[in-house]
Amino acid sequence: MPPPRNRRPGPTNLQGTPPHRITLLGSVLDGRHPGRREPAELTVFKSTGHAALDVAAAAVVHDAARAHGMGTTLEM
Repeated sequence: MPPPRNRRPGPTNLQGTPPHRITLLGSVLDGRHPGRREPAELTVFKSTGHAALDVAAAAVVHDAARAHGMGTTLEM
């Protein structure tokens, strides 16, 4: 069934978000977008449902965080 006419394509939980507020993760990782500029800004990763891409994205973010001495290690 096609989406309602008043809805843009994409995740329903991001509907109504102004396009200038959304940046692709790849644009942040390759330096085309600065990402968060201050601690009060929020980063949300919206998975597209492809598990292999989710794992690859997590690995890139994890490696970059470790390389910059960022993050917190949790004992489980």
